[in-house]
Amino acid sequence: MHKDIANRSGPGPIKIVGFGNKFMGDDGVGIRVIEELQKLSSLKNIELIDGGTSGVDLIPILQNSHAVILIDAVNGGQEVGELITIRPDDLKECISHKINSYSLHDFDLNQVLDLVRALGLSEKLTILGVKPKKIDYCDGLSPEIEKRIPEIISAVKKLAGVKP
Repeated sequence: MHKDIANRSGPGPIKIVGFGNKFMGDDGVGIRVIEELQKLSSLKNIELIDGGTSGVDLIPILQNSHAVILIDAVNGGQEVGELITIRPDDLKECISHKINSYSLHDFDLNQVLDLVRALGLSEKLTILGVKPKKIDYCDGLSPEIEKRIPEIISAVKKLAGVKP
């Protein structure tokens, strides 16, 4: 298992959560990745979750897991399609830099991260953020983000400690 995830404590399985709205273009990247991961047999002991757009739902998921990998459309200053990994040690810095998630409608990412830290759950969370190209009403990802799906899946598997 990846060192960060293997060393985390807590009950339950590793969970991979995709946030987003697949009818809002690249905002649906997290959901799209979950759909592809569901086709793989190598993720037997990992729970895959379509997290929709409610950041508050992340709290019970974290409470009942060993570790959570969250996939979301996130602008952290990276290039379009580029991945950023936000680990527990990065959460405080992310809150102060106002990293922008496009998917969460009830709370923004910074509010969710603040709540996660306040509840002492930040050690369980790793965020894999993909900078979107287009967030707008449409069915499907932009070609730039769609072609990055295999790379995102590889990154998720690596974080979860799944061999390629």
